[in-house]
Amino acid sequence: MTWHLYQHVSSLDHWVKSGRENHKLSSALMVEQLHFWKVCIHYGYCASYFSDIFPTLCLWLNPPTIEKLVQKSVLCEFVSISKEAYLVLAALARRLPNLFSQEHAGDNTEIWSWSCVGPMVDLAIKWIALKSDPHISKLFEWQKGTESDSVFHDISVTPLLWVYSAVLRMLCRVLERVIPEDSDNLHGSVGLVPWLPEFVPKVGLEIVKNGFLSFSGSSAYPTGGGSFIEELCHLRQQSNYETSLASVCCLHGVVQVVVNIDKLIRLAKSAVHSPSQEYSVSREAKILENGILKGSMVELRNLLNTFMKLAASEWHIIQSIEIFGRGGPAPGLGVGWGASGGGFWSAAALLGQIDAGFLINLLENFQFVSSTGTPMVGEMTLSMQRINSVLGVCLTAGPRDRYIFEKALNILLQVHVLKFLDFCIQRFLHLNKRFKPSAYKEEDLLVFSKTLASHFRNRWLSIKVKSKDMVRNSSSGNQTFKKGSVALDTIYEDLDTSNNKTYQECTSLVIERAHQRLPLPMHWFLSPISTICDGKYAGLQIDQTQNLVQDPHDLLKTVKAGLFFNLGIEAMSTFKSSDAPSPVQWVPLVWKLHSLSVILLVGMGMLEEEKSRDVYEALQDIYGQLLDQSRTGISADLSLENNVDLLSESRNKDNAKFLMFQSEIHESYSTFIETLVEQFSAISYGDSIFGRQVAVYLHRHVEAPTRLAAWNILTNACVLDLLPPLEKCIGKAEGYLEPIEDNYDILEAYAKSWSSGALDRAAALGSVAYTLVIHHLSSFIFHSHAVDQLLLRNKLVKSLLRDYSRKQHHEGMMMNRIRYNKPSASQMSDQNGGSPLERSSVDKKMEVLTQACEGNSTLLTEVGKLKSSL
Repeated sequence: MTWHLYQHVSSLDHWVKSGRENHKLSSALMVEQLHFWKVCIHYGYCASYFSDIFPTLCLWLNPPTIEKLVQKSVLCEFVSISKEAYLVLAALARRLPNLFSQEHAGDNTEIWSWSCVGPMVDLAIKWIALKSDPHISKLFEWQKGTESDSVFHDISVTPLLWVYSAVLRMLCRVLERVIPEDSDNLHGSVGLVPWLPEFVPKVGLEIVKNGFLSFSGSSAYPTGGGSFIEELCHLRQQSNYETSLASVCCLHGVVQVVVNIDKLIRLAKSAVHSPSQEYSVSREAKILENGILKGSMVELRNLLNTFMKLAASEWHIIQSIEIFGRGGPAPGLGVGWGASGGGFWSAAALLGQIDAGFLINLLENFQFVSSTGTPMVGEMTLSMQRINSVLGVCLTAGPRDRYIFEKALNILLQVHVLKFLDFCIQRFLHLNKRFKPSAYKEEDLLVFSKTLASHFRNRWLSIKVKSKDMVRNSSSGNQTFKKGSVALDTIYEDLDTSNNKTYQECTSLVIERAHQRLPLPMHWFLSPISTICDGKYAGLQIDQTQNLVQDPHDLLKTVKAGLFFNLGIEAMSTFKSSDAPSPVQWVPLVWKLHSLSVILLVGMGMLEEEKSRDVYEALQDIYGQLLDQSRTGISADLSLENNVDLLSESRNKDNAKFLMFQSEIHESYSTFIETLVEQFSAISYGDSIFGRQVAVYLHRHVEAPTRLAAWNILTNACVLDLLPPLEKCIGKAEGYLEPIEDNYDILEAYAKSWSSGALDRAAALGSVAYTLVIHHLSSFIFHSHAVDQLLLRNKLVKSLLRDYSRKQHHEGMMMNRIRYNKPSASQMSDQNGGSPLERSSVDKKMEVLTQACEGNSTLLTEVGKLKSSL
């Protein structure tokens, strides 16, 4: 299978003269056999074959005469072999022991020898120097449209880019094996490099000399025009997917090689205890000594800005692919059936994930600047853009990109990033004049960082295993649900993560889509507050066995950290910036409101702590603003013209109900509400914050089945009077009052609560429940003129009049209902009651009551009593 790897070709001329058909055949065979060898090396085998095959590879590892290959039209065939040969060397470099420890895993797999590395690096350096070749420069200029040389007509630069990507990858792997494993410990001597291999500064000097990057103070490049980074950035933004992919891979290689060289030189300088004598060195050597990254900071920052903008437009591709919750991607979606941007394995998705990996690499090397004072507007915009970029990267990462998500968490949860989020919180609270801002201490932020990092890794990077209870229920055919005992049968809950297992570094080329959670759902960052008991999605389950194991202190600590983090990114997203669109704004509001309700299932501990209570209330206010914006349709920042299917609110913009708890969260959501109301009645003592969270389920834009269930559960629990007044509810009053209720079941439930006496205390205390009943019953009875609604209107009037005849203490409530007049929009925005009632309006209402009695003398008598009392 590797016969061609041993067929030595004496020279490039000999290979060129062998004929075009032979070129294609030999190139294809060589590429496949090199690829097979690379896979064997990856698994730890066949590394010892290198000494036998190297003589054959010499021709392909050396840079060719570009002009000759172009003239003979064999450039693509030659460089395809070169690319695969360098990928083999990169695989071999991964089998190198660390240069200074000489330790390797004792797994009986073959290793490569450092004695072979020097010549390979020298060959790679020749490719770096080739970048200054005039023909290479003309090829890049022709690709950009600035060169009209007919020699390069219809010649693509993409194959050359893949070669450079492979060369840089090989150099990166070699440099990684030089860096000591404990190199992060710069304060001790164990992490220092005792000596620096000669090829390290040699590679760095060639990168500087051949214009791979632009440096401050440099006036010209070896070939004229821009730097290699600039050319690659231009090619990335072309429409051709393969060219874009190759460009990003090259950019990633350049940056990573430079980072490794800078790190090694910094470690070597740290090992020098006494300053050396000053020598006259070249400009390139000074750049190398001071740091390549430092010298090219301006260009790299521009590169970072470019890729942050690219990443902001690409995470939608992954999130727009519909997923079967139980079986991963739906059949056909991998190749793009029904997906606007293509499937999981489309070129668009692959490019987005490659961009995300490169962006995380850049952000790792451009850490957030920790400001001791108040950040300026420019600093705030840049910080917001970086945080939003990291959040977008998290949504882009696929099953093979676990390391990207881990790196994103490392960036996102750094203390100085949390400190910036704390600043956003204080500014939001100050602008909204809510309460006196109280900044968190640095030790609190450190605790939040560790807590959130542990939670997110356990929640999203742990191995998915079906829980024993679900397996037992499934095997027995028992699909019934018992409240408070087992989880509902939902894709988010039938998982057992009690072992807290996480994936180790994968040594296999096969990546399993099962038993893992990537790509993440859009609402992934809500998990610290929307999950309880062992990381399962709560609100729809309370597993008593897990509650016994869960430490209440740890649970409360996770909730507090989650509240802070979510308020921080929500507050940040309220600061309008066209350059920093936030993925947080695209999460359906129904998930955000649900997550706040879930917290209350674990008790009042969070609301009893003053700072956490303030944070919780602030989140309610933000979600209330989003609720009002979604209701009125004025939130321009929460709409994507090309991705309208991403938001449930957008999908339902023509439907008055966009808080689809039953449709979006779970079909048995009423069970969750029942559990929540039980907590509310048992432990809240009418707490206003708890009450306004429960009252949100009575919002007019909640789907009718959920509203009906919430009302009936509150009525049966006799806690309607514990709900807060309308002006203290989440969102504006208009959202609870408009449009007029037209659901027959809900209107009958209102009338039943009225007649049963469940509203008596609510009326005395001014509860929102009483306001809703007064408003909707009065509006429906006195302002509804549809013929098909007359039967229900008459039924409701008769029921209320019979109740009035039996319960004289309801006279005041009945009078209020008649006197009530539908408030204007301005009155509703001021949270006031109805408008003053004119006598003519009272007479018309009495006529409606009279007509609804349908000649019943007993009821007409009660109408007369009411009329005389007014």
